[in-house]
Amino acid sequence: MKTSSGFDTENWLLDSTDNLISLNKWQQTVDLLAKLFDAPAGFLVQHTGCGFQVTVSSDQSSNPYPSGTLIEPDVNIFCRKIVERKEPLYVSNAPSDPYWDTNPEVHSDGFVSYLGVPVFWPNGKTFGTFCVMDYRETSYDQTYLDLIHQLKDILESDLSLIEMYHQAQKLAITDTLTGIHNRRGFEILAEQRLILAKRVKSSLGILYFDIDSFKEINDKFGHSVGDQVLKIVGQALQETVRNTDVIGRIGGDEFVALFSVSSEEEPSMIQDRFKQCLSHKQISLNLPEFSVSAGYSYVDLSLDINDVVKIADEAMLVKKKEKR
Repeated sequence: MKTSSGFDTENWLLDSTDNLISLNKWQQTVDLLAKLFDAPAGFLVQHTGCGFQVTVSSDQSSNPYPSGTLIEPDVNIFCRKIVERKEPLYVSNAPSDPYWDTNPEVHSDGFVSYLGVPVFWPNGKTFGTFCVMDYRETSYDQTYLDLIHQLKDILESDLSLIEMYHQAQKLAITDTLTGIHNRRGFEILAEQRLILAKRVKSSLGILYFDIDSFKEINDKFGHSVGDQVLKIVGQALQETVRNTDVIGRIGGDEFVALFSVSSEEEPSMIQDRFKQCLSHKQISLNLPEFSVSAGYSYVDLSLDINDVVKIADEAMLVKKKEKR
């Protein structure tokens, strides 16, 4: 099943290549849950039609289930009850209730107490559960119930950002000539990437590309050749960056790429790959020789996307003047 955004909620989040969330931050949240409840195990568990998967497991030697653990959908575990009812579940002494006799978490692992709440995708579909388990009988009061709900809100906020990011991809945000995002599409997706970068404390860079003397190409060889040049620039850019990076054609002959930065060398490596890819396409299609000026800027996450693009544009103009 897909959400209204097109994000496939039947895929395990741990298998996703989007890198739109910080599992490290989620790990800290789950560890904090276990610590505050003085519990030997805490979990964020995802549910799909294939069953249950431990997305994040508290980092404790007393915890028998590591992240990535898979559980069949028909096994009588606590989390299954939450998913079925879409309601919180608190079991203070499971061995005293015959209903849990077939629960392996009780009769095999020795857990006695369970407190969990459902976690939802923004469209209301159940993502899974957020829970703590204990080998002792517990007597949590309302303060503990309020606490787990507050921590759950952090997780659902991140899921909402994923939803918004993918929802933007469904809008009319594609440049029909090049097949990449137009200005509107770029700005929508780029704003979401800025929000995500702030949340997970990651670094971003932006490259601004401008085709040199593009008007002369159109005047000398015709607009059909000019269109081919625009197409291969868009294709080369698309093949150069990651799927989770954001690219767009934001002007007649102007393109941008917003991307994650993991090293100082990465921006120049991206530019080199782009030039090589573009040259190959230019030769294979027998297009006239042309060049592209590029300006790079490290992204200040306190700025909005328009200011970020403007700074990169100014850097590009400096490079273009250097060619004259």
